[in-house]
Amino acid sequence: MKLNLKGKSALVTGGSRGIGTAICRDLAEEGVNLGINYNSSAAEAEALAQELIKKYGIKALAIKGNLAEEGDILGMIKACESAIGPVDILVNNAAYCPSGPLTSYTKEEWEFTFSVNVTGCFIASREMIKRWLERETKGKIVNVASQAAFLGSTSGHLPYDSSKGAMVSMTRAIAREVAPKGINVNAVAPGLVKTEMVKKNLETKLDSYLARIPLYRIAEPEEIASIVTFLASDAAGYMTGTTLDATGGMMMR
Repeated sequence: MKLNLKGKSALVTGGSRGIGTAICRDLAEEGVNLGINYNSSAAEAEALAQELIKKYGIKALAIKGNLAEEGDILGMIKACESAIGPVDILVNNAAYCPSGPLTSYTKEEWEFTFSVNVTGCFIASREMIKRWLERETKGKIVNVASQAAFLGSTSGHLPYDSSKGAMVSMTRAIAREVAPKGINVNAVAPGLVKTEMVKKNLETKLDSYLARIPLYRIAEPEEIASIVTFLASDAAGYMTGTTLDATGGMMMR
């Protein structure tokens, strides 16, 4: 399969942990230069950047940025392009996921979740698309959504679930608008993945989770990363506005 990714540059939000780290490693293996965004995991992001530089000979930079702050996003993109060159690929992976019953959430928690998961995704996408249109170049955006956008959660993540539903809708809307310019915008909707975010629940409720998954196993972060890499590549050049099901059969859509 011809991915044609070698020498391209990508910005991955939330790249210092979980699925984001797996995405960075997978793209680096294909020869992609990386801007690795983090908010609080500075040591992990720096270590990952050095690992990828040493192992694959690419350019990589750890970049601090709070996706809830527009100024941080603008500064992050500027720093990324200064260090690794014009960005060809944006992966909107960073997310905030509070837990609790519906009745426990405050307006502030709801709004903060949307500011990171939806507004942050919008601003980063807007700024990258501006650059691609100015340069008259093509680009790829891959949004990391969730099966919860379609099925909801059984463990109380209403703001997160709702924000991921908005992300899916935004993926389609942006894709339709910029398709004539050769810009592809797609998403992946993972199911249960072995990350720190769900580690505790997997330890205590593994059997009940497995019972919901036809493939009867929890995904590895690398399996989601490979889908992101595909969507960011020329191999997915005729796909846009799509949200791929990566749930082990939970959705089958």
